[in-house]
Amino acid sequence: MSNLNLIRVQAKLDDLFRGKIDLSDVKNPDEIENKFYTRALAAMAVVMSCGVDYGLAAQSVTDDYHDMGIDAIYNDTVQKKLILVQSKWRKDGTGSVSQEEAHVFAEGVDRIINLELQGCNKKIAEKQPEIDAAIHDMDYQIESIFCHTGSQGMDIYALRPINDLLGRTNIAGSNELLTFSEVKLQEVYQFLANGQNSDNIILDNVVLTNWGMVDTPFKAYYGTVSVSAIGEWYNQYGNRLFAKNIRYYKGSTEVNQGIKDVLRNEPENFFYYNNGIKLLCKKITRKILHGTSREMGLFVLEGVSLVNGAQTTGTIGTLFAESPEILTTANVLIQMIDLGDSDEAQATQITKLSNTQNRIDGKDFASLDPNQERLRMELNFAGIKYLYKSGSKLDDPEHQITLDETIVSQACLSEDLSIVALAKGNVGALTENIAKAPYKLLFNGGTNSFSLYNGVQVLRAVDRLLKQHEATTTGRRRLVLVHGNRFLLNRILEKIKCSDGFDNKYLSNERIDGLVFEHFQEQWDSIFSAMEIKFPDAYPSYIFRNVGRLKELVDVTP
Repeated sequence: MSNLNLIRVQAKLDDLFRGKIDLSDVKNPDEIENKFYTRALAAMAVVMSCGVDYGLAAQSVTDDYHDMGIDAIYNDTVQKKLILVQSKWRKDGTGSVSQEEAHVFAEGVDRIINLELQGCNKKIAEKQPEIDAAIHDMDYQIESIFCHTGSQGMDIYALRPINDLLGRTNIAGSNELLTFSEVKLQEVYQFLANGQNSDNIILDNVVLTNWGMVDTPFKAYYGTVSVSAIGEWYNQYGNRLFAKNIRYYKGSTEVNQGIKDVLRNEPENFFYYNNGIKLLCKKITRKILHGTSREMGLFVLEGVSLVNGAQTTGTIGTLFAESPEILTTANVLIQMIDLGDSDEAQATQITKLSNTQNRIDGKDFASLDPNQERLRMELNFAGIKYLYKSGSKLDDPEHQITLDETIVSQACLSEDLSIVALAKGNVGALTENIAKAPYKLLFNGGTNSFSLYNGVQVLRAVDRLLKQHEATTTGRRRLVLVHGNRFLLNRILEKIKCSDGFDNKYLSNERIDGLVFEHFQEQWDSIFSAMEIKFPDAYPSYIFRNVGRLKELVDVTP
């Protein structure tokens, strides 16, 4: 019996990807059709995850001989996700994923995140710069997707190699570096049936309390809405809600964990802590029920897209799916804008400015710390400009240092490995509150402008050597340079800070370069050897963000 859903998916893939998928490597005519649908399916998984256009998704395909079990790679720079896809085209629309297939995919993902690309095909090799950029960036998440046209989900045996890789890569209690999802025929069918855009999303019976209204230039309503309602919206529509947003829901990040903690522990205060969400709509209709009261209003929203608050919404949806009962007392601020027949440019402008205005980092408050001004004045006497205020531009590195640099170098000068771990894993936490630790441990009345300046010069010299060696090193040894860069800086500073003049002179660049060169190779070798002895199966990213593991490494390094 033919599978109607598969037939429709097949026809849609023909419509979307014919002429876009590269098949120039397929020499056997009998393989062309299967190769096309396998690759189109991989591209479709990228579209479903990132919302990119079909032509761009087609360019992400890497399926070929020596593809390491990876059929598509896409670097989503907006959402900061590296997408790795394996696809299987099941001609009859039945079956699932075998343990062998899952094992090949898990091995390929493992090689990608460990930058072990030797022997890969040309398509993957061409994407190495994108892979490198994602692996280097602490804000990135690796999203692995197995997409197939089978009808059954993976069983526990097939999932074993995937779960084993997740267990080795992620650490309990930390942000998820690697995620996995399975996309079956039904999910592909539903996505294609609903369409990628948000024009057909209708939210009926939206209850707005304590609401108000703005008439011009666009009609807009604002008020509070139940968090449980938002959970229902997300569970029904998922990332389609964010079709016009600059990012989708990013999953388990530090910020999203903070949102979840408030919802779990202080749901009644969520309204006061959260900035709220913003919806753009093609049409908003207010129903007659409660029509004379501003305490409560009932609305129908058509053509809905959520353009601000994706992380709030995704976190609410995730928690709603797990424990809906804990959200019953939580509310959130909402804005609903009726754009009517306005052109797309207006929606784009609202989306852009809603996500870029009034962003303040914790480090911006450092400008209020009198110690920063004291350090600026001391350095100024030596002809060194200290750029500690937000917006300052580094245009003369020989005579300038920045707050961003001093935060990292001061942290890595510390003997407290918890601060060194923060410098790698969450540098923003170092300046989260300028009135207490860890900020006060880095910048206080005793902070020395000589060691501050010299620490930055060591940081720069180490970074130059890191860049030089990364270009010629592979595998886990290279990952020490990528993920262990701050710990390596800490170990080198431990050696250098005892040098003559470090805390009472502004050392020359030549002197700093010589001192760093003297210790760099030895410390790199020692850290790599210690890592392979202590944590041979652990992913380096988490080793160098975990204070307990750093202490174990220190115990066995000279």
